[in-house]
Amino acid sequence: MTFKSAKDGGKSASKSAPEAPPAAGVFPIASTKVYMGNLAYSIDEAAIKAAFEDCGEVIGVNWFEEKETKKFLGAGVIEFDTAEAARKAVEASGRQVHGRESKIRAWEQRGNTAEEKKEARDKKFDIKPMGDKPNGCYTLFMGNLNFAIDDDTIFNFFKDGADVEVSTVRWLTHKDSGEFRGVGFADFNDDESLLKAAAMNGKACMGRPIRLDWQAPKGGN
Repeated sequence: MTFKSAKDGGKSASKSAPEAPPAAGVFPIASTKVYMGNLAYSIDEAAIKAAFEDCGEVIGVNWFEEKETKKFLGAGVIEFDTAEAARKAVEASGRQVHGRESKIRAWEQRGNTAEEKKEARDKKFDIKPMGDKPNGCYTLFMGNLNFAIDDDTIFNFFKDGADVEVSTVRWLTHKDSGEFRGVGFADFNDDESLLKAAAMNGKACMGRPIRLDWQAPKGGN
């Protein structure tokens, strides 16, 4: 998976002993960027600007899409002109946009400097409860992932911890650099498996508490 930039047409990550793995924590918050999920597949940059005009000016949009198929995944990172505008957008989470209730939270900017990474390790990770499962949902959003994670690790995480099989795993990468963004999606074959897997929200995965949330199915408004 990758991000699709609105600039590219919109929709249409003596010698001392080795360091121990970092403690669980969050990455620094990007002050002007927010994550928006559960977006309609008809969404575009103009609709986002109109829907959140009262919060502030939208100056950038990066949509999430599958790397191979380029299919829109119903989410993206929205950048505002000020931190205050981004804060207002987070407070507006739940606002109806193109017939769907938006899910909005502050965007965790993956640290690029040693100082940022140290700050991330020093912070306590706050696990947020999952909301109501959308009808027809068989997919989990996965966040706060270790950047060394791979398919086998996440398959084993759900198999060992919840005794369920993942049918498909998809990772998000940056379009230009190919850098893994520390988030992805896991698909399940039935409700029972999905609900068991969702119970793993906050459990340690490669030294980090995994953040899980429902990913609304495609094809809705």
